[in-house]
Amino acid sequence: MKTITKFLYLFILSIAIIGCTNSDDDTGGGDQPDPQYNLDAIQGNWFRVGGNNPNNNGMKINVTNNQGKITESLNSNYPLNSIKWKDIEATAENEYEHLELGSDGLYYDAIMQLGQDDTLRIYVGIVAPGSEQKWVRTYTEPDPEVNDCSPYDAGAFSGDLTNNWSEANEFDEYPGLLPAVSDPAGGYYIVTLTAEESVPWIDIKIPGAPYPIINGSAGGSSTPQTRKVAFLAHPGVSYDVTVNPFINGGNFPETYTINWEYVGLMDCFELNDTFEQAKFIPKNETLEAFANAGYKVMGSSETSFDWYKVRINEPAKIKVEVQQCPSDEFMRMRIFREDHSELTTTTTDIFGNSTNHTAGTLYYKVTNSTLDPGIYYIRFDGTKTGNRQIDYNAEETMPDVWTTPYKFKVTTVQ
Repeated sequence: MKTITKFLYLFILSIAIIGCTNSDDDTGGGDQPDPQYNLDAIQGNWFRVGGNNPNNNGMKINVTNNQGKITESLNSNYPLNSIKWKDIEATAENEYEHLELGSDGLYYDAIMQLGQDDTLRIYVGIVAPGSEQKWVRTYTEPDPEVNDCSPYDAGAFSGDLTNNWSEANEFDEYPGLLPAVSDPAGGYYIVTLTAEESVPWIDIKIPGAPYPIINGSAGGSSTPQTRKVAFLAHPGVSYDVTVNPFINGGNFPETYTINWEYVGLMDCFELNDTFEQAKFIPKNETLEAFANAGYKVMGSSETSFDWYKVRINEPAKIKVEVQQCPSDEFMRMRIFREDHSELTTTTTDIFGNSTNHTAGTLYYKVTNSTLDPGIYYIRFDGTKTGNRQIDYNAEETMPDVWTTPYKFKVTTVQ
């Protein structure tokens, strides 16, 4: 009996040993334990370099264990030392889930992906191109925005001349009577010719030009002995004046007086009339300029353009918004590449009607495609170019475009 019992014990023990051995060596598809992922790869400092809010770029976060704390907030509205990334959990190799602190102080579900370029990309709510935040190990301060604005004190002066016509129908010529001005944006002249008895005629022209800028008499007006006009002046150009009695008075010699007043305009981006003269402007700032086109060559559109250029440092779309416009002008705007080719854009009206070029319209344009980093050009031109002279005897009033700048802002969007 003892011999049988001992045999059974050894038999059961051998089965147990064999069973354990087979279990250890089993390759037949038994359940395997899940691999263990960790957070080692994301420990340490991270700097934000991209996202839909440029003000947050440069923010520094330090990851310790499973928490990411803000150690430099810079221009963002996030409190220093707040937990930006909460309860980070590794879900796969270089992939993580966490709670993301929003600008409203609430936490939102988010994911992290660490790329082979050692860039940490964060998606909050949606995973789609252009929706990610970008974080890197080393932060390089971006080049400061280049601003070619050069402010100056606009000129202002006045003058007068008194003489006489010795006989009827006499023409008196005064070459360069209205002096050239140096304001880069030019300005405007107001000129008044006053006679004692005759209805006077005035003729103002650019030296050598075949036609006058403005001419005519005071006949038929409420002030027939006073001829008053105004016109836009181009920098560096003087103006010839010729006066004569249009309807002769009864007594000669007859005294007359010419008075003039110049009012300069300050546009810190002038001269920027051509593509080659385009001025660098900063993004995210409201800028202003004048749309006046002073007389230089009769019929020329050269000075009706304002050219600007802007640099983008990462892929983005460009948005240009007209925020203020003179009530009697429409500011047409286009965006170009460095090779002069025009970019396709989508236009959205804020006020008025850009399709019809309605004066005073406010609107913005956004490029249809995401642009590569580089320099891009923006051109503005006023479409109501007839507002260059005023006939006060015809009861015309000074155009709003002469004294009111247009304002615009350039931003980048994802």
